[in-house]
Amino acid sequence: MVLFVTGRFFIRKKMSEYWNTEDMRKWKHLTQTKQQEYYDSPHIVKCRECKLSDTSNLKKIIRFALFDVSEKEPLENLTDKQLKDINKIFDSIQRSMKKNYNVENILLSILFVLAKAGDNYVKIPVIKILRRDKNIERDDDVDNINNNNNKHSFIDFCGRVYENWKDYLKNNTLPNCILCYPGNGVYSAENGTVTVEYGISPAGKRGRKFLRLLDNASTALSVTVTMVTIAAWCFPGSSPVVAG
Repeated sequence: MVLFVTGRFFIRKKMSEYWNTEDMRKWKHLTQTKQQEYYDSPHIVKCRECKLSDTSNLKKIIRFALFDVSEKEPLENLTDKQLKDINKIFDSIQRSMKKNYNVENILLSILFVLAKAGDNYVKIPVIKILRRDKNIERDDDVDNINNNNNKHSFIDFCGRVYENWKDYLKNNTLPNCILCYPGNGVYSAENGTVTVEYGISPAGKRGRKFLRLLDNASTALSVTVTMVTIAAWCFPGSSPVVAG
């Protein structure tokens, strides 16, 4: 029991020390700046209202989230792999909407989780969908609960659906990595500065794995492994979006 408590204390101490290293402070500044850019970009953070039956429009939104292609561009020239990835998310949205009181009208938005890869990051979009019930049919009702993440589902790149933001943070299948994301899964600001939070992926929160993550976080090998592993998870067969 003493060894277990001592081990937990050591891990917490190691974690506290790492969050305050020069490397981590620089990375926090970088990701805070990037999240500020997303927050200040209406075309990224705005809520989009669309119809489930408007397949083309919905798939353009998904394409933007996945591949950073403007929603104004026609839905063409997609590779088989890209189309497969888009359809995977589309199918998950369809299944989620079956639980809604209004199955046709969708209110969704996009947020970005940034995963540490050395001094850089991998950008991982997450799609957020409002779960409507018969009590939130009016626009003003939607506005009042838009920041309540217990009323939203979250969909990752694998098409996995999470019941709320806490469920995503606890159960996402990202590899062992450090993350930066909007506070509570909502793009909001205090005095104009976007609110962000930092954490560890579920795969990195298990004792020795976490210590290895911290010990290797600044090495060239770790940069390569992190980028390749996350890229394989998010974009199998294609390239991730990484800071240059």
